This record gives sequence, C-alpha cells and structure tokens, in this order.
Amino acid sequence: MKRRKRFTASGTTALAVGLAACGGPGSVVIDNANIIDGTGAVWPDGRLIVVDGLVTCVGAEADCAGPSGVDVLDADGFWVVPGLIDVEDAREEPSAEQAAYMAFLLGVTTAGVREAPPGPEGEPRPPAGSDDPRIPAPRPATPVEAPERPFGIFGDALAATIPLDSGPAARGERDLRVFARSRWVLADREALLDSARAMGARGLMFAPRLLEQERWAAPYRLPHGMNRLLEHPMITERIQDRLLPGREPEEAEQLGAALEVLRAFVREFHAAGGSVSTATAGALAPGLALHEEMDALAAAGLSPEDALYAATREAARALGLERSRGTLEAGKLGDFLILESDPRVDISLTQTVSRVGKGGVLYDPPTLFDALLDSAGSRVSDNPLRMLVGGGALLLTLLLFWRGVRRHRRSLGPRLML
Repeated sequence: MKRRKRFTASGTTALAVGLAACGGPGSVVIDNANIIDGTGAVWPDGRLIVVDGLVTCVGAEADCAGPSGVDVLDADGFWVVPGLIDVEDAREEPSAEQAAYMAFLLGVTTAGVREAPPGPEGEPRPPAGSDDPRIPAPRPATPVEAPERPFGIFGDALAATIPLDSGPAARGERDLRVFARSRWVLADREALLDSARAMGARGLMFAPRLLEQERWAAPYRLPHGMNRLLEHPMITERIQDRLLPGREPEEAEQLGAALEVLRAFVREFHAAGGSVSTATAGALAPGLALHEEMDALAAAGLSPEDALYAATREAARALGLERSRGTLEAGKLGDFLILESDPRVDISLTQTVSRVGKGGVLYDPPTLFDALLDSAGSRVSDNPLRMLVGGGALLLTLLLFWRGVRRHRRSLGPRLML
C-alpha cells in the first residue's frame, strides 16, 4: 500500500514517519518534482524512483511505475538534482569526521580525498567518508593525480607564452604565490586563448579551482540567507582560518587582472568542448567551497546549468566514476539533492538544500546537524519547535526499528538519521 506524503520544507515529522515505516533500506519515490537529471534533460512534475540504493527510473510519472510498499513523497515545487561531487577536497584534521558531515549536509555526496599520512604514533587515520548510505558523509573517491605543472593545463598553456621566472629571492611562500599569479597578465592573450580552444576541442579535462584564485584577488564574504548551516562557527571559523594576508592596492589590482586571464581561459576551453569540473582543495569551509566554486564558474562565463554539470556529471567523469554517479539514470547510485529553488536561474540557489539523498536514504540537514554537534549551546537550530519535531521523529524511528527487530525483518534499516 502506498502512502502519498505532502513534502514541504518544514514537514520533518511526516517525512520521518514515511521513511521509517515503509519500504526497505534505500528505497524511496520522489514525485511531482522538477528533476534536472544531469544528462541535459529536465522533467517538470517528474518522478524519481530509488530501490535498494539504486535509481530504477527517472522521468514522467506515466513512464515510472512506483514499487509497492514504498512511500511516494510529494515534492511539488521543489527541484531534484544529482548529488554534488568535489574532485579534490582537503582532508580536515583533526576533525575529519565532523567536516565530512558538514560537507554532506551541504550537498556533497562524493569527495576525492587523498589518503592521510599515519598519526603521530603511526596509527592509521580514520576514513573521511563512507559508502554506507546510513552514514551522513560523502562517499570517498581517489582524486586524480596532481598535474606535473602548477595550475594544470592552464599552467602548460602559460609556460608556452611567458618566460620562466622563479620569483624574487629570499621571499616567503605568500609573496611567491602572489608573484606567480601576477605574472599571468604577461601572457600573450591570443596565444593563450588559442591554446584553450585547442585543448577544449581535444576533450581534455580541467578543474580550474577558480574559487581559490578569487580569494587571492579579493576578500571573501560569506553568503547570507541561503542556508542556516552557514551561520555555524564550524563554517565561519574555517573561513577566517583561510583568509589571506592583507593585500597592497597594487597587489589586489594585479591579482584581479590575473583572475580575469584564468576566467577567459576557462570560458574558451569550455566553449570549445572541454570538460570543466569542480575541485576545491579546501579553499573554504567544508561543503560551502563546492557551492562557491560553481558560482565562480558562472562568474567566468559558464551558464548556471553548465556550472551544475561541472559539479555532477563532469566531476564524476574526472574521477572515472561516470558509470555509478554524476547523473540520475537507471542503475546509478541514488545520490541526489532536493532544493527549494531552481539552480538554473542562479547557481547560488544550490545552497537551498532541503534534503540530501544518499543511496535512497533521505537526510534533513538542519535536524541532523543539531544531533551531530558536540555542544547543544552552539546548535544551528534555535527554534524549539524544530527541536521538538526532530526529537519526536527520532523517537518514532527508534520505536519502529525496535518493532522491526522483534519481528526479525531483515530488510529493516534506518531510513532517516537524526
């Protein structure tokens, strides 16, 4: 028997009841949503079906028969997109686990994280992610090998147009980095763009890390009003830790001009058919960095839709994972986001994350984040009603789980982690 639930941004209780009571682990139907499947197709009032963690159908309701025993969640007015992918994230120590939770709750469902070195006494570091859909953390992936030359193919194109210079002697790392970036303006612009078009026509891949370059060019300002998780100290403190030293006016002007050189390269490379993907390398706080990288791609000239593809389809290709994720297609992992707004209008609207799906298991970010915090006094949710609703949903889920254990139902598992 199907139950149709009206899915609203505040309907935590109804959602928890539906997910805990019906279907096996990782099985869910999202109905009446506007679905951007990542292949280029958009399904207004579409249906997404995930069974046992894998997508079985996406498209019009008439073409996707829902399985029995699984709730149909009405997502009318919401937008569904594939889970976001960071080609190379930075492993946070010593709070890798908490940082992974934060990235996930902001929509990052897969992250390329390099293996961490052993601890001080040779002990192995805990993993910074998990493939288990019951754990609210990104799926781990092996990032691509670092390019031989700094800035990847952009660095290759630069080297062909400007002479080598190791920079001023006896200067600090910060000054050397400023020097390296300021030299971009010396490149032969036409030759550089010709290289971008030629590389793009060959179908090469490029993760430009534009956000990192933007931070060198101008101070970063935290977006407001998109997602309340961004107000938490975990976000703001990490941004403060990553602020660059003050810039002299001349340096700021040079770095701004250098950023425009990189933007033009990315724009021409993409227009010629090159694959642009998202890599943040910890440029900002967990999760937020990937959203801002998409925004940086849009500032470089990509459409909001293409910027979204860079963080989904193209990022999966860059990691060699295009067969399992990056788009919402039958047979791929049921990793997706439910957004409150259309990201094709403004790519920053990807920050309006209402739910995160991992292998068909749905998570409510604000409620879950409250449960993950070490200190109740620093919780992002200061709304007593939301806390009461979240606690009631958790209690109901536990009671249903215990009832299932008593009946020896092997298929029963937690569908919503609070």
